[in-house]
Amino acid sequence: MDPLKHTIAPPRAAALLAAGIGLFSLTACGDDSDPLLSASATLSAGPTSNPGTSNPSSGASTDDPTGGTTGDPTEGGTGDTEDTTGEPQDGPHALGTIFLGESHPAAGGSISPAVSASFVPDAGTGAGQGCTESVAGCQLALVPDCGSGCDADEYCGFDDSCDATCLRICDAQCGADEVCYFPAPNTPGCKKIESFDAGALTFLGTPIAITLFPPYAFMSDDNAAPFAPGGTAKVQASGASNAGFEAFEKEFTGTAFIQTSPKLDALDFAQVFGDGPLPVRWTPGDGEVTITATVTSSDFAVGTVTCKADDASGKFDLPRAALEAAVDGDPAVNIAVSVQRQRVDVYKDLATKGELTGVTVQPVGHLRIVTSSTEFHAFQGCNPGEAVCNNTCVDVQYDAANCGGCGKACSGDDSCIEGTCNGIEACNACAADSMTGGCKAENDACAANAACKALETCIAGCQDQECLYMCGMNVETATIDLYNAQIQCLCDEVCVGECNGLCS
Repeated sequence: MDPLKHTIAPPRAAALLAAGIGLFSLTACGDDSDPLLSASATLSAGPTSNPGTSNPSSGASTDDPTGGTTGDPTEGGTGDTEDTTGEPQDGPHALGTIFLGESHPAAGGSISPAVSASFVPDAGTGAGQGCTESVAGCQLALVPDCGSGCDADEYCGFDDSCDATCLRICDAQCGADEVCYFPAPNTPGCKKIESFDAGALTFLGTPIAITLFPPYAFMSDDNAAPFAPGGTAKVQASGASNAGFEAFEKEFTGTAFIQTSPKLDALDFAQVFGDGPLPVRWTPGDGEVTITATVTSSDFAVGTVTCKADDASGKFDLPRAALEAAVDGDPAVNIAVSVQRQRVDVYKDLATKGELTGVTVQPVGHLRIVTSSTEFHAFQGCNPGEAVCNNTCVDVQYDAANCGGCGKACSGDDSCIEGTCNGIEACNACAADSMTGGCKAENDACAANAACKALETCIAGCQDQECLYMCGMNVETATIDLYNAQIQCLCDEVCVGECNGLCS
């Protein structure tokens, strides 16, 4: 078999398809959540039927771009978390969590205060902390994938073992003063809304005046933190009017404000989107530091990675492997980073009272008072279709030196079109591969036919249209069709991008 039968040279571009010869019938190729939660004790097992509904640059942001990474422990799950004081969790207990936080952009600007409170009657049955996977020492938040999907009355979630499964939607038609719950597994029902709280909360000694009533919604126009760093303050609870915590008064100390150094917004493009780890530095302290990165890919997939860091060291390098895993290795177009410091004061000597329908109220109450400081910044990466090559954004759709990916250079004078090398060199290389690859059947069929092989040999030696005409004289149509099948496979199926413009 002549290995050059598909070779295309400039003066022979028409040799493959002799469109000008009347007896040839050849076709041309290539033309064709709000963090301020209610203190309600009713815990839903899942959603209800009415759920709430290219030069690199560094973009500043005035709002925390990591969305949902405020570290507010009253946000989302209300189950007991790891005791940051290192103390053991002493037996069954109700749990109250009071959160006072501030967040500020690394580039400077206004502080955004946040205050919330949540009380649950039994910490052992509260919602979990979400399902994660360990990647390079950090935790990657998992998203449930139920494969073929769930029924209309189900949603895709995680079971207690963090296996993705279809869970029943709580879709009972309840009244305005009722809430949907599961009195039995997979059997939704309605019950009266019952609160579990600690009554009015009054904060003493805080920089801004704070008084919250159940369900503890906080609104403020103050450009100030709700705590003083290192300062002592108190929270007084009047006690629940029905079920909830008895009255208490507890003292807490504010955490030190987190300040990155150098500032996050001072990091250059190569540090954020390059091959190495993303360096984060801050003024050391004695709290608990958590670094969160929310990564967005070019196809708008979003993943979140959370890493614990040693506050006293003042430094942490976000592993590149963790950032890439957040979006399954796809190029990142945006990375939002937040650095959070927390202090937690824990009390285990509180009492509760009252009863709730279908819920155990533990007589002993624990209280966690969390103060939190967060600094954040969002980094803009490469545009869709671009990739980071040698720490620079490159359009891998049309860059001949990086065609379809970094370092994938086109040969000779070939150009890059939509991520594929196009031209003489690319077409010839693809044609050679097709002989034993995608067009093997067509090539083998011609090679096994003596007339087709003779026609192929004749055409391979032609340099002009007259020669092509002479090769086709007195050749049966079936033989021409057999020969043409190779060319059509090459130009219309296997090497469309590589040979575009060279087959007509």
